[in-house]
Order: sequence, then structure tokens, then C-alpha cells
Amino acid sequence: MFAYVKYIEDGCKEIVPISYIKDFDLNVSDLTKTYWVRWQEKFFKGQILFLKESREEIEEELAKGKRVRVRLLKETTPPRSRSEAEEAKAINTNQKKAAEEAKQNNLLTLLKERKIRRKQSPLCPTPSKIMRAQTLSDSLSEEDDDDDGGVVPEKLFEEAKKKQHLYLKKINNMSLQLQETTNKLEEQEKLRAEIEAENKELRSLNMQLQQQLLKALKSSSTAKCSDPGAPSPKETLQKSDCLVEPSVSSKGDEIHLGGDVRVRREAWSRIQNSTRDSLFVKELAVAIWGTKTLGERSLTGKECPTTKTSRQPLTPQKFQTLKVCFKEWLEKKNVEETELQARWRRQLRRQKETTERDDRTRRQNETTERDDRRRRQTKTTEGDDS
Repeated sequence: MFAYVKYIEDGCKEIVPISYIKDFDLNVSDLTKTYWVRWQEKFFKGQILFLKESREEIEEELAKGKRVRVRLLKETTPPRSRSEAEEAKAINTNQKKAAEEAKQNNLLTLLKERKIRRKQSPLCPTPSKIMRAQTLSDSLSEEDDDDDGGVVPEKLFEEAKKKQHLYLKKINNMSLQLQETTNKLEEQEKLRAEIEAENKELRSLNMQLQQQLLKALKSSSTAKCSDPGAPSPKETLQKSDCLVEPSVSSKGDEIHLGGDVRVRREAWSRIQNSTRDSLFVKELAVAIWGTKTLGERSLTGKECPTTKTSRQPLTPQKFQTLKVCFKEWLEKKNVEETELQARWRRQLRRQKETTERDDRTRRQNETTERDDRRRRQTKTTEGDDS
């Protein structure tokens, strides 16, 4: 048996077997009631629209296109299922059992605490007990004087003797326990001293290790770390027959930067004291090529897209020397490799823009001079005609 149901919360409709409907009785089926209907392992509120023997019959009924009648609900809350009532009863029973167990545990805890306090109480009787014992012994002694046989006092003496023996036995046991506890405490004290000594030694070793690590980090931070596989700027310049480190020439007033590149000592000192990248590159380029040569050269020798003119490129060997000197100047300032490359590219871009600007200025000047020349020639011709 299958039912065509409508879920109340979202209004969706679905074909489900009647086993998915909780507490549903086929003999007392009411289409105006709300039931718990299963959907993906959970139950939601739903209403039964109609029932059929099989799923195919419901699908055929829906295929006719007729409107399915939705009856007005009399009860919006589904009845509480028996399983839920049983679960609620079981929960109440478990809670009662837990409360009783907690109560029993509290009583047991109180009894244990009382026993512990009794064990910890002194074995010697209190002064009131001593006074009562003395009074009893005095009365017994008077009775002994009056009594002719002394049978009762002898029994009391035996009982007192037994109690004394028990007390002595308990005292001996307590002494043994005290001795064992003292021995354990001494062992624990020795163990603690050994652990403290070991911790002290480990702490000193740890401090030494930290100091060595700090020294190693400081030395590694001051030293320049580079990729062993990639050639350094110094190796690159040496391959191109240039020396990276400047060396004083035989004349003593010039600095040899490698190959045929030499600059004056005063100019080199001024260049090294530069505060800006652009100033360093400009001053060193002027010292290597000269102002006139720089005005007639470009970085790559390519044609300028703006002025459509081309210049002779800079000498590759001298350009490599300029690059290495710039990188060494930055390395002395503890500049990282990535920032170093970025700053070098920025200087190349600026140099290119400067070259293009100079070309435009020169072209404008040439155009102005040509126009002035034509204007003067026109005036001269007009004067001759007149």
C-alpha cells in the first residue's frame, strides 16, 4: 500500500509506502490528520492526500492531470508515537537511577571520610577518659577492700590487660607504617635531588646550544648566501675578462674596474658616496663613457619608436662592469637579491626613458633650427629682390 503525501513544512509532495508513516492505521485512516512521515532517515509533518495499492496506480492517477484535493486539517500537530513515549519514560527512569546512584555515592564518600578521621585520631585516650578510668580503678580498689574474694576485679584486670595489649599492637603497627613512610619520603627526596641535578645540567647544555646557534645565525646573516648553481656577478664579470673588485693602478691616481675601464680616484670616491641609485648609475656612466659619448649612445641600439632614430649601443664589457659595480654598491647596503634585481631594472627603464626624451628634445631643436634657417633665407631673398 502506498500513499501520496504532502509535507507541511515545505509543501513538497511525494509517493511513499505506508510503512514510512508513523502510527498509521489503515482501518482508521483520516485524511484530515497530521502524521509523521519519513524522509531520508528523518520524520517530518505531513498530510495524506490519497491511498492506492501500488505506486503505479498513484502515478497513473497523477498522469490524468486532475487537481488533487487537499483537505482542511483538523489537527496540525501529529500524535505522539508510542516509541517517543517509551523513550521519554526510559529517560526519566535513567535520570532517577542516576540520582539514586549519586546519592549512594555521596553517602559512601561521607562514610569513607569518617573512617579516615577515626584512623587519623590519636590512639591515646583523652583526659576525660583518663579521669573516668582513674575513678573506676579507685572504686574497684575500694570494692576489693570490702570484698572478700576479689573475683570481679580480677576479670576487669584481665580485660584491661587485653585492651592494653591491643593498643600496644596497634602502636607497633603504626610505628612500622611510619618507618616505611619515612623511608619512602627519603627515597623520593633523593630522586628529586637527582632530577634537579639532571635538569640543571640539561639547562646549561641548552643555554650553550642556544648561544652557538645565535653565533651561527649572526655569522650566516653577515655572510652573503647565494645559489651555488648560479654564477655570481663576480664570476660573470671575470668570465668577460673584467675584475669585479676595483684595484689601484700603477699610476696611483686611477681605479681599475676591470678590462679597459679606469676612473679617477676622486670620481670613484664621489660615486661611492652617492645616496640614490640614479645618481650612482649616472655618475659612474659619465666616468666610464663621458657625457658626449653617452649622448650619442643607447642601451640596446634599437630604433626609438617615437623619434624613429637609432643610436650606437653601449660597449657590452663596460656596461657589464657598470652593472656589477652597481650590484656591489647595493650589497654593501645589505640589499636582498630580489630587491637588487628590481632596482637595477628600474634604473635601466629610467635610462631608456631619458634617452628617448633626449632624442625628442634634440629632434625638436633640429626642427627649430631648420625653421629659423629657412626664415632667415626667405628674408635675405626678399631683400635682394627689393
